[in-house]
Amino acid sequence: MKRILLSSIAAASLAFTAAPATAQDEQEEARTTYTVEFLRFAPGKADTWTEMREKYWVPASKAAGLPVPTVHWMMDGEWDLMVIREVPRGMAAFDKHGSPEGARWNEEFLKLVGGEEAAAALREKNGQLIESSARYFSHTHPD
Repeated sequence: MKRILLSSIAAASLAFTAAPATAQDEQEEARTTYTVEFLRFAPGKADTWTEMREKYWVPASKAAGLPVPTVHWMMDGEWDLMVIREVPRGMAAFDKHGSPEGARWNEEFLKLVGGEEAAAALREKNGQLIESSARYFSHTHPD
């Protein structure tokens, strides 16, 4: 019995290796990749975060030629809002630590706020506004 089972497994393995690789040769349809971030604000800090977003984060995105993240204010659950950002170049953007898109955004942000020291202060302030967060990655499937 053991011999028959092993022979069957070997035959099945051979069939898989001999099958044509047509699926690998087909062009994969483009997907859109997103980061989805959930935020819960410290008490009374949502308005300050919204002001900072409009004054700094959105203009830096536009100046860098990047999609502006979409904000969804949550109506129930544990989070105050959800921020959805399209990731240009999809998963390829994660192939190395410093993406060109991130570098462009940071360059525009630094210009907007007046340098590294001001940027560090704004990032620290932003961190104080947020009580908790969670980030996920998603992508669409072509129709």
